[in-house]
Amino acid sequence: MTIWLDWTAEAFARAKAQGRPILATVGPFPSEHLKAAEEEIGLRFVAVLADPQTRPDAAARIGPKHALILDPEGARRAVLPLPYPALGESLARLAFEAVSPLRPDGPAASAWTGAVREADTVAAPDEAKIFGVLAALGTLPAGPEPDPDFVSALLHGAGERGDAEAFKALTRALELRMAGWDATRRSFLPAPGSSLSLHARWAAVFWDAHALTGEARWRTAAEGITDHLLRALWDVSAGAFRRAGKPEPVVYPADGNALAASALFRAHAFGHPGAGDAALKALSFLQNRLYDPLLGFQHAAGGEGESVFGLLGDAVAVALAFTDGFLATGIKAHREFSDATMRFLFQELWERDGGGFLDRVCRADDPAVLREPHLDPALNAAALEICRRLHHLKGNHNYRRWLEWGLKGAWNAAPDDARVRAGLARVADLHARGRMDFELVGRPGESKTDALLAAVNRLYLPRKVISFVDPDDQDYILAHHLGAESYPRVFGCGADLRRLADAGDPEGVLAVAEAVAHAVKPGGAP
Repeated sequence: MTIWLDWTAEAFARAKAQGRPILATVGPFPSEHLKAAEEEIGLRFVAVLADPQTRPDAAARIGPKHALILDPEGARRAVLPLPYPALGESLARLAFEAVSPLRPDGPAASAWTGAVREADTVAAPDEAKIFGVLAALGTLPAGPEPDPDFVSALLHGAGERGDAEAFKALTRALELRMAGWDATRRSFLPAPGSSLSLHARWAAVFWDAHALTGEARWRTAAEGITDHLLRALWDVSAGAFRRAGKPEPVVYPADGNALAASALFRAHAFGHPGAGDAALKALSFLQNRLYDPLLGFQHAAGGEGESVFGLLGDAVAVALAFTDGFLATGIKAHREFSDATMRFLFQELWERDGGGFLDRVCRADDPAVLREPHLDPALNAAALEICRRLHHLKGNHNYRRWLEWGLKGAWNAAPDDARVRAGLARVADLHARGRMDFELVGRPGESKTDALLAAVNRLYLPRKVISFVDPDDQDYILAHHLGAESYPRVFGCGADLRRLADAGDPEGVLAVAEAVAHAVKPGGAP
């Protein structure tokens, strides 16, 4: 019989009732190092597992290859790096210290927690710091398992900054990732974490890589991963994606469905069969099944013990997916739902002293360790990317203020590590470089308009802002000098919204994008 309990309210209630400390670690299963000491652990602790798939908020506070010692109230008492020297011999002492009235001193107790750190007010990252991080990425090894966020930062360095080293590192990372592709199963080899999130994130990366480079091998990879999403993980009856295929339990995660929708909107631009329809249905599932206006997003539907609400990671993935949906379809309701999601985050998770977003909404019955304020750099980068988009898509200057304030807070709360700050550096650089304006005069849903829109979305243009203009709105058309003999038509505009180039067919869109790119000065304000 296992001694390990899932991270639930019941596990913490047991510890409190018995007056026993808690030993918590990350994963669906304990490490071999902890298994070897299970008898002693079971004698002295309530043993708890925080599965990153079901409780990413708890896993973030423990950290990979670590264990936490908590007191019976769930307050942090010690951090143990694993493997821990002489663990079996140390458990009695650690258990005693965890229930003693005074917090012990020493390196284990004072280890870094990931919590928000008090710091003097400092300036936002300047161009030199941003450049330093982005330049360093091209020289770093991708590692045995490249991270999609790291590769996205390399894409930015290669595409937006023209960094030759970033381009080489990007190619190496993509080739390394594809080494883990199982051609027989047509999926990535089994890896820790959600199969849905893994494949969705890499599908988006490979579509972007193909959009940037035009290389056929990246499109082939993107198509294969997208096929896996639609073939093995899409549940037609639910209108949503499963976390893992059969025979795994049926669970529909919020973050995984949002990531899949974002990837499929990219695939839709390239004409991948079924991608656009599945993406729209996934958005509907997220909004109608997993969203509570008071509590935020439910982390997952289905499974057991997963009624967790209010996680930043779920909300930012959804908000990004809905802005992707707006840019892919012109459906204004998608943009407005992203805006509503961000307003919830500002109300519940904004760190008012330093700036940035906390990783979860605290509840009254949370154990003490979950009430620690935690500011995750990668999640903040995603949230601030939404602020950047909505500032331009809605013309709301408050989003720009929040973006700049949040960049300052998140940057200075993060460790001084290029990998950790990569996402923040990417967003800061996008903001500094300004927007790329496209005015699409036409009616979304009509074939010619949709063909022009898809042509814009087939290009790697992370700074693009698409305005959808009804061809009957002559007041707007005349005021913005968008007159033409026929519509639909896409116009590229400069920072002052002056007309630079236009095209009435998909083949001419690339020239329009190049004209806009040359007119927008790096480092210029939007």
